[in-house]
Amino acid sequence: MNVKKAILPIIVIVILIIVPATLMVVHHKKNIFRYEDNLDETVVSIDDTSVSLREFGYYIYEVEAFVQDQAVIYDPDNPKKWWNTHFSAGLDSTFVCDYAKKVAVNTLICDEIYCREAISQGMSLNADTKARITKETEEMYGEMDSYQLDITGLDKTVIQNIKEKHALASQYAEYLVSTGDFSRYSGDPHDLLNWDGQYYQEIILPSHMITENEALLGKITLGKITVNY
Repeated sequence: MNVKKAILPIIVIVILIIVPATLMVVHHKKNIFRYEDNLDETVVSIDDTSVSLREFGYYIYEVEAFVQDQAVIYDPDNPKKWWNTHFSAGLDSTFVCDYAKKVAVNTLICDEIYCREAISQGMSLNADTKARITKETEEMYGEMDSYQLDITGLDKTVIQNIKEKHALASQYAEYLVSTGDFSRYSGDPHDLLNWDGQYYQEIILPSHMITENEALLGKITLGKITVNY
């Protein structure tokens, strides 16, 4: 029997198996989402303002830190369990990780809207508030480890800018509390003006054009970006 003729079909079969498998591995690697490679991509646009993933990283860090505290209480040995917990509440059923992302996105949007309104009203931060924010920025930056800073792309400048934006947004919210007409609503005006508050959802948010980068947001899962890594 010709050995070469006998081996040839085997070689062909092996190639037919290996090549597609190799191509699948290469394709999979190309499609792996690397958070840190997309920091300058727009994650959401509010009217004519675009917010990058780098800026969104501030909100991710804050929300993940808050929920992680709950996760550790829920299961100290495996905090990921809490992040993957599903709450059934009819149409509002969701996983903790998904709800956390919703909170982060909508808090960002609310901050942007209120901050812009504050600026249009001529509001600004006084020296004491800026000094407090500078101190808070130093503290937050010092609390973050090298991995968290690298993955989010945050630095002191970005943190300071977002904290100042949040402070202006809060200032405008307080202005609305004292000047807004909440007669049609029940509850604390502060709650009504929160991102999930009825007044905000019905009166304020609809007057703005919000565009979320769903393709990018769909690849982001909270609970494993700045925690549980």
